[in-house]
Amino acid sequence: MLPRKLFRKCWKHDTLNSVKDKPERGRKRKLSEADEKKFVKQARAGKPATEIAREDTADTGQPLHAQTVRNILHEGGLQNWKVKEIEVLSAANQQARLRYAKAMRKARWSQVLFSDEKTFPIQFGLDRAWQDPHARITRKVVRHPKKLHVWAAAGYYMKCPLYFFTGNLNAEFYKRILRERLTRTNVRFAPDAPRSFRTTWRFIQDNSKIHKAKTTMEFLEKKFGNRIIEHPAQSPDLNIIEDLWAYLNRKVQSSNIKTVQVLKDWPMNGELCLGKRFEIL
Repeated sequence: MLPRKLFRKCWKHDTLNSVKDKPERGRKRKLSEADEKKFVKQARAGKPATEIAREDTADTGQPLHAQTVRNILHEGGLQNWKVKEIEVLSAANQQARLRYAKAMRKARWSQVLFSDEKTFPIQFGLDRAWQDPHARITRKVVRHPKKLHVWAAAGYYMKCPLYFFTGNLNAEFYKRILRERLTRTNVRFAPDAPRSFRTTWRFIQDNSKIHKAKTTMEFLEKKFGNRIIEHPAQSPDLNIIEDLWAYLNRKVQSSNIKTVQVLKDWPMNGELCLGKRFEIL
């Protein structure tokens, strides 16, 4: 089989008696810098490239291809990404967030232990990339990839060993994780942590149904009393551990991990730090 470029040249020679491209119809449209700035501004306002090209063609009477607009938008630093969805907060939740922010603005966050769970699917690789339409990049995927669930708790001066599990999480299982991990020996403190933190540190979790189950809260209240921080509903962004998960997820993806065991052996615990003081552990 002939290479693609050589095949095209042979086809052109046989049909056109030449290897040069046929002249295109009409002169190419020249766009000014003002036009390009206008296209970028329109795109930022939410217009797709096809609509921008169609409107410009109607206004000027000169044809403009949508791909030309896309090229200009790329050069202007824009990318055609999926719109990020943010759940709308109710008025009650907005008020709860405001009260929480006011009440906690002077809190000593360095003595808080943040906790949460994260699921890592064992199926990584590029899902979007610039590609040649005639030589597409492929990656193998499975319909139901294996997953590893991880529970973690960390703070500026302290952290707990990670807890790995593959089954479904329910209130009883979650309570077992807390019982095993939130012990004197498993809550590990940095060498320079204030001594008082060993008995006064506070615990925070989000408001998932499993976390707020009656039996779970009874266990936590019996163990920590008033050292539990009440987290407002629909506010995962107020839990610092979400930033930690995002950091770890990028690290795991770049490591090209392919099995659950390799992911368990990956030095995730060494990466699990929220403050610079904790890097020495």
